[in-house]
Amino acid sequence: DSEILAEVYLELIGGRQPDLSLNPIARTTGPDTSWRPSPRPTPLPTRLTEVETIAHATFVAKLGATAIWLKRT
Repeated sequence: DSEILAEVYLELIGGRQPDLSLNPIARTTGPDTSWRPSPRPTPLPTRLTEVETIAHATFVAKLGATAIWLKRT
């Protein structure tokens, strides 16, 4: 009885066959790069104030030359 119960449990959770399809699913590895967002025709205006921009630049300068943030901007 326990063997039958184990087999039924595996079938229910998809341990053997996750759906009713008999075709194997082709799995790919890595990120899906088939879709990319299109760039805006005109960039949005900044909502940062001049004080915020200066404060951010000061903060980034304190991080040092090897800061990861400098690679993003």
